Amino acid sequence: MKIERLLSNRNIIVIATLAFVAWVLFFDRNNYLDSRELDRKIREMETEKAFYVRKIREDSAVIAGLRDSAFLERFARENFRMHRPGEELYLIDEN
Repeated sequence: MKIERLLSNRNIIVIATLAFVAWVLFFDRNNYLDSRELDRKIREMETEKAFYVRKIREDSAVIAGLRDSAFLERFARENFRMHRPGEELYLIDEN
């Protein structure tokens, strides 16, 4: 009696469904856990891409400005502490 009850059509469908869900979640090549990890990596890479695109835009603006001699001189003075001959340079620490 117990075996007949266990192997009824409804129980077989439930067992097969649970086995399929377990297979898809854990054992399949494209399982749910790996998909979540890949989605997380994609989000990280999209964030990095946005950062690098923004940096490229900023650097492109600086490169375009370096074609102007006045901007080039100001850039050299601010970033490389360059000065003209005979000119004294005073560094002020703002920290």
